[in-house]
This record gives sequence, structure tokens and C-alpha cells, in this order.
Amino acid sequence: ATGFAYASTDNPPRPTILTIAVSDMETAYNNASARANTQGFNLGGGSIGGMTLTPGVYTFFTAISINADVTFSGGADDVFILQTTGELLQAA
Repeated sequence: ATGFAYASTDNPPRPTILTIAVSDMETAYNNASARANTQGFNLGGGSIGGMTLTPGVYTFFTAISINADVTFSGGADDVFILQTTGELLQAA
């Protein structure tokens, strides 16, 4: 993975970069939340460990539990969105 993490407690502070990062996060959230479901609801009852997911929008009205590897099968430009009203639980 590539990228950087910014925090309000960085030393030295980076308010311009942090403001841009927060704005980008808000744009991504709004884009994702406006997308319609394309892959059905509550896949696996929320337990998706061991599954292979194809591009699309997955909607859960329950917690999402990942207790084993999940494979995202697609190309470099494909989009995978997991929407949930519950928690995202990942095994250690």
C-alpha cells in the first residue's frame, strides 16, 4: 500500500495537508454512500471471511465479520464498497 497518514498532533503541524486529506475523505464518503447496492444485501449474513468479492457495492444491515482472508477479485480501476449500519469486525 502507498500513501500517508496525517494527524492534528503531527510535529510539525501540517494543517493544509490535513485539511485536504479530510476533504478528500468527505468526498469519498459522500460518493460511496450515494451508490446503490449492486451485490445483494447481508452477504453471508455479514460473515465474509474466506469469500472472493467482485467489484460492486455490498450493503449490510448487520455487522461485517472478517475472520479469514477476503479476496477482492478485479482490475486496477474496479471499485469495491462495503456499506454497513453495524460494526466492522476483523480477526487479529
